[in-house]
Formats: sequence, C-alpha cells, structure tokens
Amino acid sequence: MNQPQAQTQLRHGRVTSPASRGAVAIEQGLLGAWQVNEMEGGKNFPALTAGPFPTPYGSDSDSVTPPADGYILSGGKTDARDCVNFTDEEMSKKLNRPFSWPLLSVTPGQTLEVKWEYTAPHTTRGYRWLITKDGWDPKQRISRAQLEAQPFAEDFYTQVPYYSYPGELKAKVNHSVKLPATKKGRHVIVLMWIVANTGNAFYQAFDVDFK
Repeated sequence: MNQPQAQTQLRHGRVTSPASRGAVAIEQGLLGAWQVNEMEGGKNFPALTAGPFPTPYGSDSDSVTPPADGYILSGGKTDARDCVNFTDEEMSKKLNRPFSWPLLSVTPGQTLEVKWEYTAPHTTRGYRWLITKDGWDPKQRISRAQLEAQPFAEDFYTQVPYYSYPGELKAKVNHSVKLPATKKGRHVIVLMWIVANTGNAFYQAFDVDFK
C-alpha cells in the first residue's frame, strides 16, 4: 500500500557520497530514500527562531523555525526520520543488536568531496557546514551546545535578489569542503543545503574519524 505513495514523494535531494547517516538508515531498513531526500527544516540554523535570512541575503525567503536540539540531524523531523538523531545506544535498542554509526576516515585539513542527487533542485543560496566541538559527548544527541558556534565553511552564491538570477543559483551536484585542521577522533558533521526561495534547508549528517 505504501509503495505508490513513496514513489510520489521522491523529492528534493540527498548526499549519495560519502555515506550520510540517512544512507546508513536506508541500509538498515529504517528509512526510504524519499525520506532522506526530505530532511527539511528552517534554514537559519543555528539560530533558534524563524525570520529573515541574514544580510546580504535578506531578500531571500524568511526562514521557518530551525530544528530543535536533539532533532537537528533530521532537519527537525520527529517521525521515522528521528532515527538519524539517535545515539549509538538508541540505535542499538531500535535494531535490537549492538550498533555504532560507521565512521568515515578523514584527515585534518583534507578536502572532502561530496556528491548530491536531487529530485527537485530548488533555487539555491548555498551550503553551510558545521561540526561538533572538541570534547563533545557521543552518548548525547546532537544539540547546539554540542556543535561549534560558527560554521567551519560556507559556500554561498552572492547574486541578489535570487529572483533576478533564476538560471544561476543552481544546486551543486558535486562540491567540496576543506575540513578543519585541528580536529582529532570522532566527530559529527552537519551539512545544510540552503534554499533561497523557501524557508528551508536540507540537512545531511556524517560521522567521521579524524586520523
């Protein structure tokens, strides 16, 4: 019964490489691809409230309310997609067997290549990257207190207003980011694809191990 509905809901986009938490959840049979394509929440994160997108992009659509602490990695979704917010312990209970999120091996300061697959490539403002603080606690869900206060990278189109550049503000299939040079060990990275003409961003999360 659910299959036709799932087919009609393949929308928006997700990272296909490297493997995100959403991809792992698909692999574990907890989510469908369409659900990972729609990890959609307010684009002003890490702000707490809805409202105008910051200058100089204030002519973009206002942000809806950003995700609450504990629900950041799912873009604020609290349905089945909540599983991407789970700690190792929560996932172990869900799967009824020992589980830990697989770690992508990275090196400090390296360039990470990312590939997206879009089913609805919205007018794009850009991409924002955040990472957990040193000493963060993997036994707690990701909250603002667990993340560095400032993004470690942003990749924004500068053209404003967005509606004057309909052919230029395109979602990027391939893009790259320079990872922080001072991190060690296990961390969580949050990548936001920020849309210009809606109040949302699409959230993707990665578990990494800095060697």
